[in-house]
Amino acid sequence: LSVAAMGEGLEHPERVVGMHFFNPVAVLPLVELVRTPATDDVTLSTAWAVTKKLGKRGVLVRDAPAFVVNRLLTRQSSVLMQALEQGNTIEETDEAALRLGTPMPPSALLAMVGPRVANHVLHTLHDAYPGRFPLSPTLENFANGEMDVVVTGERRRTVDEIHVAILEALADECRYVLDEKVVGSAAEIDTCLILGAGFPFFRGGLTPYLDSEGVSQRITGKQFRA
Repeated sequence: LSVAAMGEGLEHPERVVGMHFFNPVAVLPLVELVRTPATDDVTLSTAWAVTKKLGKRGVLVRDAPAFVVNRLLTRQSSVLMQALEQGNTIEETDEAALRLGTPMPPSALLAMVGPRVANHVLHTLHDAYPGRFPLSPTLENFANGEMDVVVTGERRRTVDEIHVAILEALADECRYVLDEKVVGSAAEIDTCLILGAGFPFFRGGLTPYLDSEGVSQRITGKQFRA
């Protein structure tokens, strides 16, 4: 949902700022603070103060489709949905993602977030970046309450191959998030994923992990945290 669009037609759009919390709100400390082109400094600093008073950690993000956490999780989900549609099982895709060290399998996260919400996010990102976020007939089924996986081909991959595909997709999307200045640095991507998606502390953050695995260099031609 575009925060700028919510402010259109208001007498004081400069008073509009986004505060994006993460589920479960009582547990996850991240708040993505979304500044629109119209948001003034007083409004933004008020949002920062409210975030701090709530005991949360704010990260300033630009008003862009899906912001940071949902954009990266949806890019990962696209890899997993494509694997399912090419003959892999949910158990295999869950295992491939859990190798990152995240606290729950993607299938459980999807159930908690809700397939309709996830599919809405995918449609938003597909409209903005169709080449990187293909629509998924399987997720469409899940959103409509049908549990059938739509098999579109026969290119079943190993769990290792799916895991590598996840890392490559995340590295690619991190590059675009930084190029578009959705956040100001790779460290802020890491903060968002640690505090908003449970990415493990022991990895040091997503971008250092991608650097250490050689994925950043292979996909983007450079390291994120060099």
